[in-house]
Amino acid sequence: MSWKRRTGAIAATSALLMLLTACVSSAQPEPPIVATQGAAAAPAQNDTTSQAAERIEPGTEVASAVFAPRSGVQASGSFTITVSEDPGTYEIVTHDLTAPPGSELTFLPYTIDASQPCADSGFRLSFGDIDSTGSDPHFLPPDLGQGDPTFFGSAVLTQFSEVDREKNDCAATVIAAAPIAWTLSPRRPDLKVTDTGKTAGASGVVAVDGSGATVSYTVARGDTLSNIADRFGISVDDIFYLNPTRLRGPQDPTAYTGEVLNLSVADR
Repeated sequence: MSWKRRTGAIAATSALLMLLTACVSSAQPEPPIVATQGAAAAPAQNDTTSQAAERIEPGTEVASAVFAPRSGVQASGSFTITVSEDPGTYEIVTHDLTAPPGSELTFLPYTIDASQPCADSGFRLSFGDIDSTGSDPHFLPPDLGQGDPTFFGSAVLTQFSEVDREKNDCAATVIAAAPIAWTLSPRRPDLKVTDTGKTAGASGVVAVDGSGATVSYTVARGDTLSNIADRFGISVDDIFYLNPTRLRGPQDPTAYTGEVLNLSVADR
């Protein structure tokens, strides 16, 4: 594939991503959390962008998935995800993908199976009709998860059904699903979050898990992303990394009152 064609595919995918981030999925399991006001703690040490993991050679396979069809539906195939030549970019290569005409390939940031009836809400990355996209590789652009796409949990093949739309208000009926098995290690292995306490511009509520580790932060009026990042000893870019499915776009520079920011690498 030529450089011009590749960059065009990346740009198109990136633009499509922004159109599909209208709301964050509620299907992900919620860990038990405890709200605190952020007691003062020792200053955090990692106040710059987290160090990236070692470079992986282009062509290395980092994920795979096999589609399982919904009962009574003829759909099959698989795909692999490999490292592209462009830094932080990954290629999705489908293998023998077959499905009813008009089926779409979509990635979701959580895991579902083919018994899930609908996939038309929450954060989605759609690659379009599989009949029109053919067998050419799809690309995950570098700004998608800041070069770490492991937050995607599954892929689905969906189809519009007038019956489902009228009966269940569903515009994307799931006909096959594929949990994604990642072998890609975290791209920011040293990323640590430490709450140093409330400050001007970062006075929201912190949530911690049973071990006391910080898992999320609820934005207060007047907060800014830079001040929030300073409070937790990370960079704004780290916030983008930890929140690839933000409501108005992963790299929206505005902190919105009431927005809940994930601060856990495990939960991104």
